Amino acid sequence: MQEVRAFVRLHLKQRAYDYPAPDEGLGVVPLGYEPDVFEKTVRGFSDRYDVVEEGRVSYRDTTRPIFSVSSRTPDPLKRLLIVSGIHGNEQAGIMSVPEILERYDRDGSVALRVLTPVNAIGAAELSRFNADGYDVNRDFIQFRTEEARLVRRAFDEFKPDFVLSLHEGPQDAAFMFTNPHVDIALAKRLLAALEAGGTTLATKDYFGLTLKPPGLSASSPVQRAILRVWEATLKQQAVNAFAAARGIPEVTLESGWRSSDGAARVRAHVDLTLVLSQELSAG
Repeated sequence: MQEVRAFVRLHLKQRAYDYPAPDEGLGVVPLGYEPDVFEKTVRGFSDRYDVVEEGRVSYRDTTRPIFSVSSRTPDPLKRLLIVSGIHGNEQAGIMSVPEILERYDRDGSVALRVLTPVNAIGAAELSRFNADGYDVNRDFIQFRTEEARLVRRAFDEFKPDFVLSLHEGPQDAAFMFTNPHVDIALAKRLLAALEAGGTTLATKDYFGLTLKPPGLSASSPVQRAILRVWEATLKQQAVNAFAAARGIPEVTLESGWRSSDGAARVRAHVDLTLVLSQELSAG
């Protein structure tokens, strides 16, 4: 019964609470995210990137910024948008950002924009949900949340050629969701690079479905049909499907939040971002 309640809360409800509730019982191992330190670190990249406060969100007596960090790439060949921290309790995707910015090829041909942390209040409160209890990654039809509207604006203004969403989940290792516009050969090369870098690839996703090849949950006709029903009946949509509707390839990386190896969890997000940018620069 507890698993059923968790499934409903995580996948069928857009607003499970009216505050940023910490979702206990999921086995999330925190990585020590400190919002003030993170914000200072991101601002420190302003000498190399354009760092902009896209918005501020509030909870009780605290206000937190949502940043965009953009490379200064002239005449880019491609544009890569990173969506980081849309679920605030999935810390590896947030804490990977400084290393991504340090190691990104700013002299290359792929323009980068990172939105982080999209759910700034959830990140500060170790919650999946925003200040009003909404799951922001279910809000890409009705756009009730400020956070989802900021992501939509990034799509409109930055016009990405590819989107990478940084997530975590309860499975034992890392895997990727890909939307229908992601080439399977590209997805397999990305997975091979992750594995070569030391990331363990999951053989099952967090629904218990077998992944073939390991690490890949590719869009399928069955998945797309389920998503259409989900969208039509519950009026919910995630970034993955929002990008698909615009004809934009999107990969969602899911590292395993139950692992106590924080460095490995963070590394998966860094490695995937860097190898994806290399793939895009190759045309």
